[in-house]
Amino acid sequence: MLGKTLAVFALVVALVACPHNVPQDSNTGNDGKTKGAKTVTFENGEGKAKGVVTYPGGDRVDWKLVEIPEGKRGTLDFKLTWTTPRPGLQLAFDVFDEWNTPLVVSKSTSKKRSRSHTRDATLENAKGKYYVRVYAVGRGDAGTYKLTVEFKETAGVVIFDVLKLDINDPPKLAALPETVVECDDSNFDKNNKECRNFCPKFNPPAGWPPCEGKCPKPPTIDEPACWDSMPCPKPADIRVKHCKAIDFPPCPDKNNPDPNNLNCLVPLAPVIGRIVKNEVVGGATQITISAGTGQGIKDKGWTAKVLRGDTGESPLSGGDVNIIRVTGTTTLGSVKLTPDQLKENARVKFSPPPR
Repeated sequence: MLGKTLAVFALVVALVACPHNVPQDSNTGNDGKTKGAKTVTFENGEGKAKGVVTYPGGDRVDWKLVEIPEGKRGTLDFKLTWTTPRPGLQLAFDVFDEWNTPLVVSKSTSKKRSRSHTRDATLENAKGKYYVRVYAVGRGDAGTYKLTVEFKETAGVVIFDVLKLDINDPPKLAALPETVVECDDSNFDKNNKECRNFCPKFNPPAGWPPCEGKCPKPPTIDEPACWDSMPCPKPADIRVKHCKAIDFPPCPDKNNPDPNNLNCLVPLAPVIGRIVKNEVVGGATQITISAGTGQGIKDKGWTAKVLRGDTGESPLSGGDVNIIRVTGTTTLGSVKLTPDQLKENARVKFSPPPR
């Protein structure tokens, strides 16, 4: 018997450690209803019963029958003690008479937790039959219990009312609402509605909408968001920032450029544009230059300098251009030169990034 109890308790530990939203009576036995209540046998005025109840395991309720010998009346003392697989879990009990009238109702709720592992109650002037419902309070509660019932007889004549009535079962404990568990990397499931807006860090499903524009772990070459941060793959890919010329094979023919080989690209040529507008903004001079993405210029990696005069490619001292924005036909930048200086020096040379 002890071995069986220990085995059941081990199962309770496993179920509570990883609770599931199961019906409270999916795995209950015959004693899950009053008709199957197990009788508490008295010896020298004391009866004891043991068992296991577990909401996560689908066996939330055990019923016990306490029957006072015919013709006797007295006091019934009930005491419930229990052991749980982890702290804070709660059990409770209710007592009904043989017509299912509630006489003792536990005040325990799943919202208010107690450190006590004991419940007790007393019935005065007790006679006849009583049903005790032992149960796990909350959806995650479970434990092994011991119910002790002590009967103290009161001297006197007992008069019984004989009622032959069809008695309905006592009201069933209301099922508690399912626990909503917030989605995170430890419990991600694409079929869980709580995860519909969550992007997992590791191995997200292909095309998962919440991960759009985010680099997963491990990174993948198919996600542009990974190109700036991921290590150079093998074979090397020209789109990945960390891929250098040494990662690519030598160019077999310089006369036949290969856009996928960093060693075989057509060298980008500098671009010269003319300043078409300038104005002083916040202590600097903003300039609009007549060259943009249509000429191959990009705002990342490219540099620009104001040239001296209308001929030649000598840079003007202090003429470094801070590129602000590049459009199809123009580039907006700022310089530390004055509008007067720019009248005689209206050309800007754009240089591509080194490859």
